[in-house]
Amino acid sequence: MLITPEWPKCTIKWIKEVKWKKLFLYSLIYLAFASIVHKIETVLTMKYYLMPQYFGAWNQSMIPIKSFTFTFTIGLSIGLIYYYIRNFLPKQFWHRVTFFADLMIGASFIFFTLPAYIIFNIPFQLLLSWFISSFIILFLASLALVKIIK
Repeated sequence: MLITPEWPKCTIKWIKEVKWKKLFLYSLIYLAFASIVHKIETVLTMKYYLMPQYFGAWNQSMIPIKSFTFTFTIGLSIGLIYYYIRNFLPKQFWHRVTFFADLMIGASFIFFTLPAYIIFNIPFQLLLSWFISSFIILFLASLALVKIIK
């Protein structure tokens, strides 16, 4: 988008439409979905987290308070993205849910899964598990998002 004299007005317009209480509610629901799915995924893939050759890969972001803060912030970000593009999404409920989930899952695959596979020394099975858990989280989150923010 080119920056024009109308650009600030357009930006302010969609930000004014944000219903912050609903966005924070959605972010809490996202936090709950993500925490539950990640806990289940972690239990199922614990053998990779215990392998000594990967100890250097796990950092302090796995500390619960940091993890909850980052996850809540991700929920806010996804909600803001939804607000920004919602007028371009299909109007029918399930089409809207699946379309938005597909966009988020595709972005996750392109910007996280593929680079992580190329850059980091992580077992493919663990990366696949992360992608599947992200798929589940993003679908459930899209369902909640479309239901909460109409």
